[in-house]
Amino acid sequence: MQYGVFSSPERAEQAKLELAQVGIAAGTDPEDGNRVYAGISADREEAKLLSTRLKAEGVELYVKEIAVPAINLSAWGGLEKDVENLFASSSALVDQLSTLSISQLGQTTPQAVSAEAMTVLENQHQSWLSGINSLAQGLNQEASAIVANMEKSMHNAITAVTEYNKNPADVHMWTVQANLMEYVLEQKQWIEMMKQ
Repeated sequence: MQYGVFSSPERAEQAKLELAQVGIAAGTDPEDGNRVYAGISADREEAKLLSTRLKAEGVELYVKEIAVPAINLSAWGGLEKDVENLFASSSALVDQLSTLSISQLGQTTPQAVSAEAMTVLENQHQSWLSGINSLAQGLNQEASAIVANMEKSMHNAITAVTEYNKNPADVHMWTVQANLMEYVLEQKQWIEMMKQ
């Protein structure tokens, strides 16, 4: 969900800090006109639901699709199937985490995530981790740095779910949201790099 488009990276960072100060996840995309996002969802209806909740708190948002470029499989030199599997796994994991965080944020009394849902999430995370680790080998320094940031963002999102289960509080689900935004924007950057 887009919070705004700002005239400079500095103003975008200021808006991001303002959202963080009131406990709302925020992400910036300087590559796309200094956009600031305040939540992410793979599903349009979930995005509208989160937008409505935040509007009630005085935060005006607009549903804006983040366009992830098409993957150039020929750039991967023989690893096409691995790349397809990784991005399918990535999409599934982002979907799971966004749905989970939005549903948890919608609870009037926060409750831990069910053991069954955690098992599904952990299995999907392991599948994703295996895929990204196999593709990370042999990347140049710039791509390696982006992939390391993607891994960190996903790790932080998963860790926030675990912390939520220990102490169900919205702050942990906003941490999931913030890290998902970072992850999606980093993935977008990686795909763009591979197109060159």
